[in-house]
Amino acid sequence: MTKQKTILTVSVNPSVDIAYHLDTFQLDTVNRTKKVYKTAGGKGLNIARVLQQLSACTLITRIIGGTLGGFLIQQLDKNQIPHQFFSINAEIRNCIAILHAGKQTEILEAGPTISLKECREFTKHFIELLDRVDMVCISGSLAKGMPADYYVELIENCAKKGIPCLLDCSNEALVQVLQAPVKPALIKPNLEELSQLLQISFSENSANSCR
Repeated sequence: MTKQKTILTVSVNPSVDIAYHLDTFQLDTVNRTKKVYKTAGGKGLNIARVLQQLSACTLITRIIGGTLGGFLIQQLDKNQIPHQFFSINAEIRNCIAILHAGKQTEILEAGPTISLKECREFTKHFIELLDRVDMVCISGSLAKGMPADYYVELIENCAKKGIPCLLDCSNEALVQVLQAPVKPALIKPNLEELSQLLQISFSENSANSCR
């Protein structure tokens, strides 16, 4: 019987996602809501949820800390998603979405600053996990304090072990990866990120015309 492959999903700047549902949203006054949803957020976790629904074998790792980090652990345990977290002392962030009149307004906290020592320790933690997985998916923004080429280091370690790595990030972190000698197996820029990367204006209409 063929052993099922394990996919590691990685997020270094996770969050607790909070959604407020409002009929109307007004500035400079009080807005009240009865519909509030708080979930363990981040692209890496969304990927893990989908993989779980597809009966795939998954493992998730993140940099977590504080009370919000404890909430993430509770959520993953509740959903029976395997995890191996790296803990820091600082509190992780909230990401707030205000849903109103068919629109969505987002307020994204910056999150904690990761020291160079913590970066090195997480890299070591990541390398140890590579012995347990067959594929890696890295997604999301870098945390404050992390060097712009940090994902390059993670991808290089995947390559050393012959493990394919998928990457979903943007801005300078993506530029650094694409300029590095070792490339990920796949990247997933959206139209806005692709426009920034290539300095070409793309739209949904131009994308459809290329099909």
